[in-house]
Formats: sequence, structure tokens, C-alpha cells
Amino acid sequence: MKTKIISMLCALALCLPLCACGEKDSDISMYELEKTMLAADSGLPEMLCVGNWEENGEKTFSYLSNLDYNKVQDYFLAYASDGMAYEIAVIRLRDKADVPAAEDSLREHLEGRVRLYKTYEPEQMSRAESAVIKSDGSFVMLIMCDDPTAVENAFNEFLNTK
Repeated sequence: MKTKIISMLCALALCLPLCACGEKDSDISMYELEKTMLAADSGLPEMLCVGNWEENGEKTFSYLSNLDYNKVQDYFLAYASDGMAYEIAVIRLRDKADVPAAEDSLREHLEGRVRLYKTYEPEQMSRAESAVIKSDGSFVMLIMCDDPTAVENAFNEFLNTK
């Protein structure tokens, strides 16, 4: 009996390291990622932020993307409180296979924003037209600001430190 227990404990000890072998993004704090990305562009106006942590997170997500919400693990959307063309969004997907669909949905969102600014705020169009949509692993992001490269670099550095 004692031998079986010791054997079981040894087997369990050998299996524990395997449990930690998940994706690198499993321990990423979306809150910290948001703060890091927003801090990268010092020209951002006051930004409001919504995400999956909110009671109406699924409804808010539909403003950003038409992707099936069941495919989303986490997301946040930071946008200018004054309605100008500043948006930073990150979607973490449950499955990397959904990245192309998420990118397409963000492109549709961006096209709608460009049309809106063309009609109502033409001076904002250049920022919206130069917005960036990128992916990394199971993350897809939209960056619409004055320095999208700095924000994207902040995203990459944040992920590489995790």
C-alpha cells in the first residue's frame, strides 16, 4: 500500500511540470496590457475603456466586432471620450484558428469608422485610414492613434516579458 502511494506521488510530481506548459498568453492581464499600450502614445486624449469584465461585455463587444462572442476569451476597447479617431482594441481568442475572422471583423469595424469620420469629422480621417490591424498568437489588435508603431511595440514588449 505504501509503495502504491509513493509511486502515485512520484507520478504526480512528474506530471505537474506538464500542466504549466500552456500558451504564453494564458497569464496575460488584459488590464495591464491596456495600460501599457495606452501609455505608449503620449498624444492620446482621455480614453474610456470597456471590456469583457463588464456586465454587458458581450453587447459592448458587438460594437467592435461581429465575431461570435463565444470565440473570445478576453477583450478590451479603449476609445477617445470626445469621440475623435482614437481607438485601441485587443481581442484574445480562445482558438488561434479564429484569428483571420477576427482580423476581418476589425477591418469591417475600421471601414465603418472611416466612413463615419469622412461624413462627420473629415479632419479625423487620416488617423482612421492609417490605423493598424495586427495579430500575434491568439491576440488580434486594432490601433488607431497618432503613434501606432509605439503602441504596437508596447504590445510586443509586454507579451515578450510574459
